[in-house]
Amino acid sequence: AVFNEFNQYSVISHLELLKAECKALNLQKCYSKICVSLLRYTKEIRVDKTFLDAGMACKDAKIYNMAFILLNRYLDLAEAIEETEGGAGGLQDNTAFQDTDIPSQFDTPLPEKNLLPEAKRNEIRDWILQVSLDQKAEQKLGLRKCEQCGAQIYEASLICTKCSKVWEPCIASGYPLLKQSATYCKSCQKGALKEFWTEYVKATQHCPWSVSYTHLRAHETREDLVCRLLLEKK
Repeated sequence: AVFNEFNQYSVISHLELLKAECKALNLQKCYSKICVSLLRYTKEIRVDKTFLDAGMACKDAKIYNMAFILLNRYLDLAEAIEETEGGAGGLQDNTAFQDTDIPSQFDTPLPEKNLLPEAKRNEIRDWILQVSLDQKAEQKLGLRKCEQCGAQIYEASLICTKCSKVWEPCIASGYPLLKQSATYCKSCQKGALKEFWTEYVKATQHCPWSVSYTHLRAHETREDLVCRLLLEKK
């Protein structure tokens, strides 16, 4: 249990570091998927910011069905923060997030204050209303087929709710590492989905896992090793 908890926090730390790097480098595909992947950890990280970031990233990437659902949930969370009573459990409609690995609202702590002022939240409301009126997007999360049982499941889920198949997260996106789309780093042996590996490595010339300091050792040259050992002696 302790190892599993440590491994989970290691993944969260990695994704947060990678998220910041991909945003700075304008790697839109990786960035939007990382933001969505972080939703499965909203018991550990700030829930309203995670939904806001994921929704805005999907909006910028023109993934409007995901943006619509995620920004709607952000606004629900913002209202729950204002009301305070009942916490996130006051969010009655959780239909869109059933059969996903996104934590239930009953398990999610709410922050004390809102991130955005009312004016900014109204801009998001206006966009959601416009999308709804234009019927620009299906009002549901993206789906994919389970590799094992063939069921249609939430695209970012690391576990199939039908057959309990489990996937490792892609180190470049946080999305499930599907066999037919996987590639592996020759240094650390970690896996990534080819599409996101290509976008990231083309821009950075290094493996995504190397942004996590604890795994730099799998990638270091002899010169890097000497420098690290000298630093660790100080």
